[in-house]
Amino acid sequence: MAHNEEKFTIISAGQSNIDGRVPVPQLPNYLTLPLGHCYYCSNHTPDHEKGVFQDQLKVSDLTVKDGSSRWGFDLVTYYWLLHNTDLKDLYVIKCAEGGTSIAPSGEGGVDDSHWSTHIDQLKDPRHSLLLQFKQLIESCQAAQNNQLVIKAMLWHQGEGDRADFSSSAAANYYDNLKAVFAYCRRIVGNPQLPIFCGTVSHHSDQFDSQVEAGVIRLATEDPHIYLVDMQSGTLLDQFHFDAKSAEFFGSQIFNAMVAAKVIEGEQLALPTVKIY
Repeated sequence: MAHNEEKFTIISAGQSNIDGRVPVPQLPNYLTLPLGHCYYCSNHTPDHEKGVFQDQLKVSDLTVKDGSSRWGFDLVTYYWLLHNTDLKDLYVIKCAEGGTSIAPSGEGGVDDSHWSTHIDQLKDPRHSLLLQFKQLIESCQAAQNNQLVIKAMLWHQGEGDRADFSSSAAANYYDNLKAVFAYCRRIVGNPQLPIFCGTVSHHSDQFDSQVEAGVIRLATEDPHIYLVDMQSGTLLDQFHFDAKSAEFFGSQIFNAMVAAKVIEGEQLALPTVKIY
């Protein structure tokens, strides 16, 4: 199947590990920025409220922490989509914030923001990350005359719902995440939108077994959710994937997308991990 004549689009969302925490100097040697043919709009890029895509993904478009730009595993997936398939152009719509939960009782990041579908339970609708994501997708579609073809969603989140922050958030993670995914699928008008995500490393201080059990259960029940087992992922600090694990995770997601026939391409030679 040829993809060169359509605006092949990925939507991406979650908290810090997809927001990006690995310093840019630690990018894989083959992955240089700017990333040509990657049209990129995130909640960190200029004029995103108007649906403006950056013509190529630049260092300045990435998350800035402590004065330096950082990248997440999803950047590796975008690279392989453009370099290991016949895809000519890739459009990415991304909304991510570190330290954010789904449940309103969980962690809320710097702006007390949450991914909850229970928007009425938030202190202010402006704290709804799902509303921000919805508005971003709709603005991008409008700016592109509704020509974007959303093929898949990337997601990584869960640390903000850990039990040591909120016991109810962890206990209800399965139901809450299921509602989030259903909401995102409604936004794009595809109840079977493929969703690619991963578990939290067991080395993380924010690992929670209830959260992991919830996302595994959801992935085993829904044939259109593809979950990469990242329990052995190595870290650069107490919480975040290091460059090696971020590269591995992003590459595994690319392979899962090929296996799921989201796109045609040659899978990368990688160690086998469990895909739920």
